[in-house]
Amino acid sequence: MANEANDSSRDLLDMAPGFALDAVTPGERREIAEQLAEADAEVVSRFTAEVREIHETLAAMSAGTATEPPPALRVRLLDLVHAELAAKTSVEESGAPEATEAPETVEDDVLPPPVSLDERRRARRRNFLLAAAAAVIVAVGGVVVAGQWSAPSGPATSERVFAAEDVRTSSGSLEGGGTATVVFSKEEDAGVLVMNNVAPPAEGSVYQMWLVGPEGMEPAGTMTPADVAPSTTAVLEDISGATALAFSVEPTGGSTQPTAIFAQLPLD
Repeated sequence: MANEANDSSRDLLDMAPGFALDAVTPGERREIAEQLAEADAEVVSRFTAEVREIHETLAAMSAGTATEPPPALRVRLLDLVHAELAAKTSVEESGAPEATEAPETVEDDVLPPPVSLDERRRARRRNFLLAAAAAVIVAVGGVVVAGQWSAPSGPATSERVFAAEDVRTSSGSLEGGGTATVVFSKEEDAGVLVMNNVAPPAEGSVYQMWLVGPEGMEPAGTMTPADVAPSTTAVLEDISGATALAFSVEPTGGSTQPTAIFAQLPLD
């Protein structure tokens, strides 16, 4: 029973990105609301926090990229609306029924095979995660951290991660403000880190990332003050054995072992 509860909680949290992006049907939205009503307070709190973070990210992106539409766009839209109304009025006045196409007859032998509920559940969860990944990448400003990080083999690695069957997301708040999100795939052995509204490290120091595994912590790259922007993204490699991504503040150039971990995102 405990395993079933854990699976149910994980499924619900996986649905948070799709819920926040309104990438769900009315029936799925009702189902999510019913699950939230029965979920533990901690799960509800985590679900609500993730939805809020995605909304805040999208709002910041919208405010930062909003542009005045060209005047011609308004004219074209009004013309389309007027044409649609005129066509509908003409049909109503003539009394003629609107043309409809006869439904095609589908033979039994060409119907698609039935899909199990488990398969549909996995597909829906993956679609939610892909939507979240897309929102994360759209929201970032394109600052890619180099150095020890994998320098963009870029879109190819991101596309592999987002298309993976086991793609997952992990998000959390960082000490001092801002959020970090990792979209990752153990099968692809890679992930994409996005940091939003994180203050740069103090002069003379860097943020250093660590992959936490059974044998300890492995350095995963550093970010100097110049590397950190309002939205910063980087590609992570060799993550298949890691259970978490940790963050520390270190002297310029980084350290062989972390001085003090100030944040950690699970990778399992």
